[in-house]
Amino acid sequence: MKSKIRKLIALIINNIGLKILAVIVSLGLWFVVNNINDPLESVRFNNIPVEILNEDEITNSGKVYEIIDNTGTVNVDVRGKRSVLRYITKENIRAVADMEELTFMNTVGIEISSTRNNSELEFKTNIDSVKLSIEDMKRIQMIINTSTSGEPAEGYIVGSVTPSQNIVRLSGPESLINQIDHIEAVASIDGYSSDINTNVELKLYDAQGSEIKSNSVKLNISTVNVAVTILATKEVPLEYNITDEPAQGYIANGTIMSEPETVVIAGRKSVLDAVTKVTVSDPALSLEGKTDDVTSMINIKKYLPAGTQLADSSFSGNVNVKIEIEPIVTKELLIPARNFAIGFVSHEKPENLDAVIGEFANRDNAQLRVRIAGTREAVEAVDEESVIGVVDMDSVFDSLEMETWEAGSYTGEVVFDFKLPEDLEIETDTYVLTIVLSEREEVDEESGSEKAGSESIE
Repeated sequence: MKSKIRKLIALIINNIGLKILAVIVSLGLWFVVNNINDPLESVRFNNIPVEILNEDEITNSGKVYEIIDNTGTVNVDVRGKRSVLRYITKENIRAVADMEELTFMNTVGIEISSTRNNSELEFKTNIDSVKLSIEDMKRIQMIINTSTSGEPAEGYIVGSVTPSQNIVRLSGPESLINQIDHIEAVASIDGYSSDINTNVELKLYDAQGSEIKSNSVKLNISTVNVAVTILATKEVPLEYNITDEPAQGYIANGTIMSEPETVVIAGRKSVLDAVTKVTVSDPALSLEGKTDDVTSMINIKKYLPAGTQLADSSFSGNVNVKIEIEPIVTKELLIPARNFAIGFVSHEKPENLDAVIGEFANRDNAQLRVRIAGTREAVEAVDEESVIGVVDMDSVFDSLEMETWEAGSYTGEVVFDFKLPEDLEIETDTYVLTIVLSEREEVDEESGSEKAGSESIE
C-alpha cells in the first residue's frame, strides 16, 4: 500500500513546473474567453433623486431641513457584466440618505443600490453625501391674491375674479417663509367673451416679485378654483336733468358742457342692450337763484343703470359739468296781419258766414305787437315774417257751449308757432283777437277783392 502511495506522489510531482504552468494557462484562457463573451462594462445614470429616510429624526424636534448645494440628486456609474447591465434601468437605481446617520456637519451619507442584481454590480457616485440646512419650522397663513392674465375678446372686460377660497396655510424653514411676500393665483382669460371657471396653480413671490420655488415650503392646497366674470361694454352719452330756475331775469341757455361727454359702461349684454344713456340728476345741478354759470364735479357711479359698472377700473367716475346761464334778452316783434289766421277745425263755421279779425279789418298794414324773451341767440334768430298766429275758434266754441256758429263777435286766444327751441317765451301770457262772424256778402267778381285778416283755416 505504501508503495502505491509513493508511486502516486512521484507521478504528481514529476514535471511539476510544467503541470502548474498548464493550469495557469488554462485559467488564463478561461478568463479571456469568458471576458470576450461577457465583458465588464459601465453605464451612467444621471439625476437619481436621493430618498430621505427617517425624516422624523428632525421634524419631531420642531425643525425642518432643506437640501442644499444641489445634493438632492446624484449621478451614478454602475459597473457589471454586460449580460447583467443590459437589464438595469434608471428606475432600478436607488439612492438613500438615512437621517439617523446625520453628522454634526449636517451631512448624510448616500447609499447606492439596485433593485435588480444588486450583488453583481459596483456603484460610483459624483457626490457621496447630502448636505442639509436645518432650522426652526414656521407656520403661517396668507391671503391668496387673484388676478388675470391676457385680454378678453374685443368689446369685453373682466368683471370680477373670485377664488373658491382665499386663505392658504404654509409651513417650512423660517428663513424661507420670511421671504414670502404674497401668493398669487393668476387665471388666463385671453380671448374669452363669457364667464370661466378654472383651477389655478398657487405661486409664491418675494417682495421684489421674484417667484420662490422650493420643495421645503409645504402648502395645504396647491391649486384654487377661480371664477372670472366677463362683461360686455358699451359707450353711452351722459344726460343731465336740470332742476329749478335761475334768478329772475336770467335763463339757462341750454349749453351743458361735460368732460367727458360719454362713458363706457360694462354689464351683461342683455342689460346693456336696454341702456341708451346715463341720466344724472344731482343736487349740484340746481340752478335756483343763480346768475352765473354753474360748474360742479359730480360722481356718476350712483347714477349708473342697475346691473352695470364703469368699464375702466382706473376711472373714478368724477365728471366736470358746466351749465351756462345768461341774462334774459327781450325783443318786440311787429307781426303783420297776413301772418294771422282763424282756426276752425273741429267746429266748422257755416258756409253762409264770413269771418274776419276785427283788429285788422279796417286798417292797412295792420300789425300785432308781441314781446318775446329768451336767450340772446334764440331771440335774435326770430324772423318776424316767419311767425304764424292762429286764433283757436274751437276753444271759443267749446267754452260758450254753442250748438252752432252764429253771426257776432267772438274773442279768441292766439296760438303762436315760432318753430324755435324751448328757451324762447312770449312775455305776455295770452294774446287775444276779436273774430267777427257776419252774414256772407256778395263778392265783386271783377275786382276779386278781400278784406284784410279774413283768412281762415277750416
